[in-house]
Amino acid sequence: MAFSLFAHKLMLISFVESKILMKKETSAVFEAAYSRSATVWGIALAVVLDIPLVVFLLLGSQGPILFLVFLCALFAVIPALIIYFTLAGRTMSYELNKDEFRVNFSPMKLKTPYTFIENVEIVNLTLLLRLFGGSWPGLHWGLFKSNKGNVNVYATRLKGDFVVISLVDGKKIAITPAEPKAFIEKINVERNRFGTATAKDREVFEFFSRKLIYAQVAVVAVGFLVFLAYFLWVYPSLPDIVPVHFNFSWVPDRWAHKSELAIMVGLAGLFPTLNAVLALKFGKYTKGLLVFLGAVFVLVEALFFSIIYIIQGLV
Repeated sequence: MAFSLFAHKLMLISFVESKILMKKETSAVFEAAYSRSATVWGIALAVVLDIPLVVFLLLGSQGPILFLVFLCALFAVIPALIIYFTLAGRTMSYELNKDEFRVNFSPMKLKTPYTFIENVEIVNLTLLLRLFGGSWPGLHWGLFKSNKGNVNVYATRLKGDFVVISLVDGKKIAITPAEPKAFIEKINVERNRFGTATAKDREVFEFFSRKLIYAQVAVVAVGFLVFLAYFLWVYPSLPDIVPVHFNFSWVPDRWAHKSELAIMVGLAGLFPTLNAVLALKFGKYTKGLLVFLGAVFVLVEALFFSIIYIIQGLV
């Protein structure tokens, strides 16, 4: 019995080791080209941008508890994001595994099957205008207008030699691996094993991508509807005159008829609309982008919810 258990454990260990070895043999990871000076500039910029947030937190320290909780959360999240994006360019990598190309840049990860890749080449690009995404010293991601047309960028510089991956649907991905020639050689070996995706394959892929986009749009819309339902529920119980503006100590300094709150509701309604436009237009490029947009706009609706809650508590 003991021998049988020991043999079983050996078989299990052997199986796990073979899986790890197989992954190593079929996966190649290329680091992004990165300049050390970008880290210095990124941290310096983070400090400068964080100063107004510290001042705002100190000035608003006498406000309602709910507002302070939200403000403290904002104070914790924004510096964390700044530090993350400052260092993200150093850790971003491009992976070629057994059946797809990946950009390892959480949370904006990109996965593209080899069958969807039509061509890979080195192109001298200049990123002229960011249509959507983000830029930070040593890190640029999103959809950019360049001197060669629109490109989906996961790179560490704004101009120079990029590896451009052209997809069968006409989209282009621009990256900056530290070893571009070795990357191109490896990805061509991998994609030649698969051939090109058929029209049916592309249709199925796009179908599931659209479902994910529609689900994200629905979640943000539900967030707004929850806020709207709460507003309509408390509105009849509010007095005719309510506070509509506050100083930094959260003492009301302007009062008006409660009908003015409808302006806030209209403003809150713009955000799910904006999210829908951005998700439908840009969400197809990466799932991480959808999650990021959804989280941001749900937090915005939560902010409007907290404002109405605070007003209700003051009257």
